[in-house]
Amino acid sequence: MTTKTRRPLRIAVAGLGRIGWGQHAKTLAGRADFDLAAVSDTLPERRTEAERELKCAAYGDYERMLDEARLDAVVIATPTHLHKDMALAALRRGVNVLLEKPMALHLGEAQAIVRAARARRKVVTVYQPARLGAAHQQLLRLIGSGRIGPVVRVQAGLFSYVRRNDWQALRRYGGGMLSNYGAHAIDEVLALIGYDVRRIFCQLQRVATLGDADDAVKVVLQTRTGVLGDVDISQASAISPWRIIVWGRYGAIRQQGDVFHLRYLRPEKLPPRTLNRSLASAGRKYPTEDLPFIEEEVKTDPALAVDVYADLAQAIREGTPPYVRPEATLAVMRVIERCRRDTGGVSEMRR
Repeated sequence: MTTKTRRPLRIAVAGLGRIGWGQHAKTLAGRADFDLAAVSDTLPERRTEAERELKCAAYGDYERMLDEARLDAVVIATPTHLHKDMALAALRRGVNVLLEKPMALHLGEAQAIVRAARARRKVVTVYQPARLGAAHQQLLRLIGSGRIGPVVRVQAGLFSYVRRNDWQALRRYGGGMLSNYGAHAIDEVLALIGYDVRRIFCQLQRVATLGDADDAVKVVLQTRTGVLGDVDISQASAISPWRIIVWGRYGAIRQQGDVFHLRYLRPEKLPPRTLNRSLASAGRKYPTEDLPFIEEEVKTDPALAVDVYADLAQAIREGTPPYVRPEATLAVMRVIERCRRDTGGVSEMRR
């Protein structure tokens, strides 16, 4: 008895810029579960390149592509200010949507996209490579192992020094590091501390960028149970002090490249210790302990990465939720919106 082979899902990519071309279009052209049926871009030279190299139809008009290409799904990799209208146009035609991050210019637009997808029972998800990546998946397993105990704080950082001079340096197009890299780091941190955010502190600075949008960001989140999430993003930093650190009740995990460094205690191995309520310390000494810390190094297993395209195909075919659910993306957008509202603008740090 032979198993019936499923036809590849017909997919298109809108926007052939850095990510649209280098990540989505070129990858999808080589997959068996998808048929890259079409691409769209406003630049004719990019369309010619796609026709030549990827052997697919290329359109200058996005909506014409939606009407003619008989699509199951579309990847929208255009500048942020175009996302809402393009996603809604696809959903009206019954086409499932994978969006580049951030989902939209602001929370209201993101909510409109999610409402439309739910009304038409179509998949909408956002490409979040940091959370989908093998390192984040490895970190989830290390936390889940219980070595460091319950998480009490997560610190995530993204650092470089770039005098940003492209569209992502301009507010009018949804630029700035809060939206650009913040969509990565905030998404990672929320997945680790929880989505029940109670309080937010945020500061946006303009330091080295040539545009009018922020290029240095500080965000502190506190959940209703008191867990802290700490995000630092700077494209005006000459050093890269950390990537991710997770503190637990009994230890901590620090990521360095593709290696995780763990230092933790086993609570059952700790010697008995009582609270001294006296105001006179014995021997005028500070309390110290020689504790039996365990140290480990765990290298990231590349096989743990979530395949965003396989995940999208499964969600379309089987009706299962995508790994990056709309609810998680809306939580990211809420944090970004509150940050913009509560900071009072971008601080000019040019003295």
